[in-house]
Amino acid sequence: MRTPSLRTGSALALLLAGAGVPCALALQAQPARPDPKEFASTVRPVLAARCFKCHSASQQEGGVDFASIKADGAPGQQRLWRRAGLRVQAGEMPPPGEKPLTAAERALLLRWTAAAQAAPVARDPGPALVRRLTRAEYNLTVRDLLGIEFDAAQEVGLPEAEVAGGFNNLATALTFSSTLLDKYLAAADQILERVFRDRRAKDALFALAPADLPERERARQILGRFARRAYRRPAREPETERLMRLYDLTIGGGKSFEDGVRAALKPVLVSPHFLFRIEADRVSPQPYRVSDPELAVRLSYFLWSTMPDETLLALAELNRLSDPATFEAQVKRMLADPKARALTGALTGQWLQLDGLERARPSTEFFPTFTPRLREAMRAETVTFVDRLREEDRSILELLDADYTYLNAELAKHYGIPGVEGEELRRVALKPEHRRGGLLGMGSVLALTSHTSRTSPTLRGKYVLEVVFGTPPPPPPANVSMIKEEPGKAARSFREQLAQHAADPSCAGCHRKMDPLGFALDNYDAVGAWREGTVERPLDTSGELPSGEKLNGAGALKQVLLRRKDEFARNLAGQVLSYALGRELQDSDESTLAAAQAALAKDGHRFSSLILAVTQSAPFQYRQGTPPSPKAAPPVKPAQPGLKR
Repeated sequence: MRTPSLRTGSALALLLAGAGVPCALALQAQPARPDPKEFASTVRPVLAARCFKCHSASQQEGGVDFASIKADGAPGQQRLWRRAGLRVQAGEMPPPGEKPLTAAERALLLRWTAAAQAAPVARDPGPALVRRLTRAEYNLTVRDLLGIEFDAAQEVGLPEAEVAGGFNNLATALTFSSTLLDKYLAAADQILERVFRDRRAKDALFALAPADLPERERARQILGRFARRAYRRPAREPETERLMRLYDLTIGGGKSFEDGVRAALKPVLVSPHFLFRIEADRVSPQPYRVSDPELAVRLSYFLWSTMPDETLLALAELNRLSDPATFEAQVKRMLADPKARALTGALTGQWLQLDGLERARPSTEFFPTFTPRLREAMRAETVTFVDRLREEDRSILELLDADYTYLNAELAKHYGIPGVEGEELRRVALKPEHRRGGLLGMGSVLALTSHTSRTSPTLRGKYVLEVVFGTPPPPPPANVSMIKEEPGKAARSFREQLAQHAADPSCAGCHRKMDPLGFALDNYDAVGAWREGTVERPLDTSGELPSGEKLNGAGALKQVLLRRKDEFARNLAGQVLSYALGRELQDSDESTLAAAQAALAKDGHRFSSLILAVTQSAPFQYRQGTPPSPKAAPPVKPAQPGLKR
């Protein structure tokens, strides 16, 4: 078959090519563009007959209202159509109890959803954001700016942003208030107190200018160079002048040179240019590429959660970061730096939800070995595993299945793996009989998804849908009854209770997706230790997914996950992109995710491929322009007497 040209190929190919995906790859097997007439005549009637009951203005399951979609099918809603296509493909829609789709209807919907995803959308990097530093970013920036290890945020009680189901660096969550400003003022005082008590930190500060300069000129250079680093860009002359006026006032009051510099440093530490990531607005009808210093800040806070180092900042000030080869080299350099543990820490803590491990429900009353030490070892296993993917540039698919993990003696004993000694974690090769490998064999995830005295197949299945695939089920109905804890109940009896509970029509659809995934992990007890069933208390780890796939046990579940590795890769790309941009994703981001998924597949799913795809994307490097003001119409001249108009 002849490869289509760019002139005749799919619009998605153009989007992918613009995002850095080779044309040959971007043009492979692209679906036809959506036809609005087809939507009105054939697709909408199927939606009306099979979907409007649950997805209309009166009842919007999952927040979806198909009935309100325009007659042309709203092909710009790529995310909606992708979700719909995945649900139809997996056999989840229509839900149990409803008449299933015919083969023709299913083929029609899958063809339409594929075409709608490929429809062109205007290049849009998303809203122009002003982002306040998170609590972690603030502390790390203070560390790198002043060379002190001091948790100023903890000391003054700076709050951490709370985001349900997302990252805590989203701009919408990082609000500001007068109370918060008071805390930043107090933090600045305490930070400077420690700097001027720490000889090494103070010497480094005053080394910003030669000691043999006249005091006022030396103060100017110190303050200007400090502001450059704190503001993550060259300080402007008026900014330095304002700082010098404060220095002069302090010196004029009989204070010392050191006192004058210290007084002028405080405004820098409470300036919006320090506390926020501010980028210049430009009047432009089109998105524009951010400046090199702004790109350096985006890159540094994404990978390191802190300010750019001198290497990155110097390249940006020379406008060399715009060069693609230089940019890629800097991404790889920074990714290999230990500071990039901030990125993997955010992914494990928030995407993998390990920040909730301290609140995991299993009780030592029922699981005496689940001590704080074991809990910490479980967390360290997962954090170390993810960080080594970054450090060694390994495949992200090892999160689904791997032949190694990181254990100390206590955790190895818990898993039943012999030959591991000492308190420090070390890499341990796994054998088939160890029944581990990948996230779903880790105690941290298994304990996180359990109840006080037993496992929770529903929570574990929900975790797979939400974390692995990025398709969380909707919250349960407000009036749904919960299964009561019954310590000591046989696993089979509990399964029967859960089946009865899930028979409720309002619950059946979600449980049909979650429970088979969770029961496949039921050989792991509530704290992740392996267990076998007995004659009296048998374990049933079998199940069937809405797609018709049958599975029995953790090994079969891994095979299901690996068959859907593209869905996993795309979800992880979406998580990383959202974290990098500090906002929720939108329809125009779908081309970036498609490009990232393709880049990962081409490069063996290496961690660096994911990071490069995100940092080289249009949303990461571009900013929405400010529309020009409409030109005022020229004034109408009054008519002169005696002249006809």
